[in-house]
Amino acid sequence: MLKQLGFLCMKMHSCLEYSLQLSAHPSISLLQISQRYRGTLYPGTNVSVEEAWKRRIQLRQPKLQCDEQVQPKLYYAPEWDLEKRHDGEEGEAHPMIGQDVMTPEKWNYYNKIVWPPNYVSPETGLPLLRQVYYCRESVHCSPKRMFMACHLVWRLNIDEALEQLKLQRKKACMILRQVLTEAKKKASEEFHVEFPSDMHVAEAFPIQCQIVKGYRRHARERITVTRYRYINIFVRLEEGDGPPMKKRWEPKNGWDKMKDYYKYLRERCIEYSI
Repeated sequence: MLKQLGFLCMKMHSCLEYSLQLSAHPSISLLQISQRYRGTLYPGTNVSVEEAWKRRIQLRQPKLQCDEQVQPKLYYAPEWDLEKRHDGEEGEAHPMIGQDVMTPEKWNYYNKIVWPPNYVSPETGLPLLRQVYYCRESVHCSPKRMFMACHLVWRLNIDEALEQLKLQRKKACMILRQVLTEAKKKASEEFHVEFPSDMHVAEAFPIQCQIVKGYRRHARERITVTRYRYINIFVRLEEGDGPPMKKRWEPKNGWDKMKDYYKYLRERCIEYSI
């Protein structure tokens, strides 16, 4: 009962705080304050989360290279050694051999990029949110099973993802839960994210790094080759809420399908007509 009363007092205190902010800033509407209180606004803006993700999804529309206009971006990043191989092997670096595979060194390199304060993306007009890149190397697990676990928590809130993985008593889910816990801890301790629980899993995927072959002896002196697969798990946490859908494009509703069907009917033609 005391906990419930304390929770009500906290809610009343927060409502009083927002009412004082309203009196101090009369230009802010009551709707925006309620949306900001509920967490439905994009962080740092007065734009709703749905509208912000619509802008970001527009960048995925395919464009011809001749029509594409690349906006200049300002950031600082340390020098990348082009003559060094970043796949863990010795020898000369070749731009077309073994350089297109994501490695832990490339993934952690994104943490070293420094953007200007309050930087606004020129494509979307939205401020860049804080991101945390984390990787765990050489995990003995099947990449196919880990892919299913990563797809389960993709675009979910970090706390909700941990709860979902806790209910799945599988090896891949247990390993991924540890990785997400370490990534959340890294966000709060190293990157000083004030509210790491408000972040969502923007990316999570495994990549096979090596295969160790072993031998298994059967009856009648038969021997088979056993492959022990090791993977690297890559995780990217991003501030704010994720998009409402899990697919690349937003699924169409009944009205959109009806418009497509009407368009198909209007574009019909009679063959061999005048």
